Amino acid sequence: MKKVNCIRIFFVLTVLFCIGCYQILHLKQAEQPQDMPDTEQIFAEEAVLESEEDVLPVSQPFGYKFVILEEGDYLTVYLADRRTVYEYTAIRYSDLDESLQQKIREGYCVKDEETLFGFLENYSS
Repeated sequence: MKKVNCIRIFFVLTVLFCIGCYQILHLKQAEQPQDMPDTEQIFAEEAVLESEEDVLPVSQPFGYKFVILEEGDYLTVYLADRRTVYEYTAIRYSDLDESLQQKIREGYCVKDEETLFGFLENYSS
C-alpha cells in the first residue's frame, strides 16, 4: 500500500511540475515582442555586418568612436557625441545604395579609426 501511495504522489508532483514548466515557457513567449524579425532577416543583417566589420548599429550606444551622418548630400564623420565634427568627406549620400543610406540616416556607428578609414576608402571615388 505504501508503494502505491508513493507512486501516486510522484505522479501528481510530476504532472504539477510539467504544468508549471509549461506556464513559465508560455509567459516568457508572451513577454517577447510580437514584431520580432524572421530568422532569415536576422541572418541577412548579420551577413551585412560581417562584410562591414566593426560597425555597430545605432541601438548599441557603447563601444563606438565615430558616427557617420548625412549633411547636405555629403557624409560627415562625427565623434561619438554626435556634435564634434571629426572629418568632412567628399562622399555623396545620393551615390550610396538604399540600405546604406538608411543606416547613415539613423547614424552609422564605427568602432575605431582603422574601420572608419576602411569604410571611407571603400566608398570614396
